[in-house]
Amino acid sequence: MATSYADSSQAREWDRRYDAWGREKKSQVQEFHDYEADAAKRAMLLDEKRVRDLAERKASAKRIAAAVEQIGDFFGYNEVRP
Repeated sequence: MATSYADSSQAREWDRRYDAWGREKKSQVQEFHDYEADAAKRAMLLDEKRVRDLAERKASAKRIAAAVEQIGDFFGYNEVRP
């Protein structure tokens, strides 16, 4: 508790000195984080990732089907029998 009191008292002292010099206090833009924009960006990236993953799965399924077809041709399993 002593530390928090010291920190707050020191902060008040610095604020008092800063005001005494007549400088205007302005909040810095980089001090604040825009959580809504960050969440929107993550959602958009997640949607893009889902679309990419779906396309990769479809391409992978086509490659696997082609490989199975080639294996069947090699061993004679794909021949049509009357």
